Amino acid sequence: MGVQNSLIQSLQNENDFYKQLLFNIPADIAIFDTAHKYLYVNKVALSTGDSRHWIIGKDDFEYCTHFNKPIELAINRRSYFTEALAEGTQVEFEEINKDKDGHPVFNLRKFFPVRDQNGHHDFVIGYGINITNIRTREKLQIEREKDFRHLIDAMEQLVIVCTHDGQITYANPMWKQIAGTGTKNVHEVLKSSGKHFVKNCFSYLASGKYVYPNKIAWLQDANQKKVRLSYHFAHFTDYDNNKPQLAMFFTNITDIIRAQQEHKKGERAARRLSQLKSNFINLVSHELRTPLSVILSSAEILEMQTAQVFQKNPTAATKHLTRIVHQVDKMTKLLTDFLLVSKIESGNLSLQLSHCNVVSILQKVAHESFMPYKDGRQVLITTKGIPKTQIADSNMLQMIFENILSNACKYSTGKTAPKAQIRFAKNNWTLLVTDAGIGMPEKYKKELYTAFVRGSNVGNIEGTGLGLMLVHYLVQQHLGQIQIKSTMHKGTTILIRFPYNTFE
Repeated sequence: MGVQNSLIQSLQNENDFYKQLLFNIPADIAIFDTAHKYLYVNKVALSTGDSRHWIIGKDDFEYCTHFNKPIELAINRRSYFTEALAEGTQVEFEEINKDKDGHPVFNLRKFFPVRDQNGHHDFVIGYGINITNIRTREKLQIEREKDFRHLIDAMEQLVIVCTHDGQITYANPMWKQIAGTGTKNVHEVLKSSGKHFVKNCFSYLASGKYVYPNKIAWLQDANQKKVRLSYHFAHFTDYDNNKPQLAMFFTNITDIIRAQQEHKKGERAARRLSQLKSNFINLVSHELRTPLSVILSSAEILEMQTAQVFQKNPTAATKHLTRIVHQVDKMTKLLTDFLLVSKIESGNLSLQLSHCNVVSILQKVAHESFMPYKDGRQVLITTKGIPKTQIADSNMLQMIFENILSNACKYSTGKTAPKAQIRFAKNNWTLLVTDAGIGMPEKYKKELYTAFVRGSNVGNIEGTGLGLMLVHYLVQQHLGQIQIKSTMHKGTTILIRFPYNTFE
């Protein structure tokens, strides 16, 4: 008797365990008899005990009436219930209800008939799970796919999707506009040198890599014009048929290539024009140098003879001869500047490096032309720091010093004499030149180093507009930097900074 009671208690405990398990499964569980009457529901199916007690022995028609549900719900359930019994297999269907706020609730339901030992249907298990979140995500995904499709449709790039053998499964409007709507195989439309495009397609599908890095192809558009395209690929698997697909993105570079070709033509023409200009300047300069030399030497001879004849009473001839000599010197310097500009533009100006005493070069330039200047002023030359010999092009340094001091003097007539200082610092040496002259207009400062450009306030002061352009170039050749500060009617300060022995 004790063993029997123990067995009964064990079975009762097992029964309670499974009841509790069934009751708390996080899904809608119901058990029906073969007449579609409720035998059992868990708390997910009906949350309150009164409702669960009431529903036993009722069918879905009574359920819909009692809980104010649409009768179509009962009709639909009865249809699938009958099908499950008739087929003897599980039947699955989706049901859409509404929550208390009127929002749609999606439920996946199943009816599963259970047979007894004799093969007769004993009861039917009903199973339901809320799949609202799944359907919401699916809807969002569909909307995103639509947005993505609209985005691709609106792209200026040509976009197609094709199978592994090149059959086009999708083409955006830009592709259809360029390639035409009748194209079915991309390999028959796209052309490339050595069939590089086709080989890149198969290589990318197989390994995700391109065989040829030059990803350029072309096709004939609807007007039989050649359209050049750059391209790149992205492969993926079609979730409908689980087959590999290749997305191709093409950019129309026809106009870019045409522009590059026109640019190259323009460059060639510009180089040719520059060469012609340089040749012309060289020719004219060399041809003028000889007669100018003859005129200068003749004028100097006449000047000496006139001075000997009229030692005590200089004549007007002496004055005119001096003027000739001065103008010839001016023309010779101008020709020298033109030749220098020509060499700069043609890239034929190179550094002739040597060890230079930059202080001596500056003093030589100052003493020869600016001490005194033609108006009698003396340029003040000073140095600061311990002088160091530099490796540089002495002729270029001389041209830099001459142009800077010349500008300082001629643009400050009637003012105090300009000052020039060479300073030897720890990491560089500098040339600082200041004057109290007319200064530069603000507008002109933007074009300081442009050839033949001069300030609007220069008046009758002689000049070609080449000086600062040459200085800037020669300073750069020595890896230096130039800074200019200028104020109208107050003067100009020029600071040139050179590194030490950069060329060693």
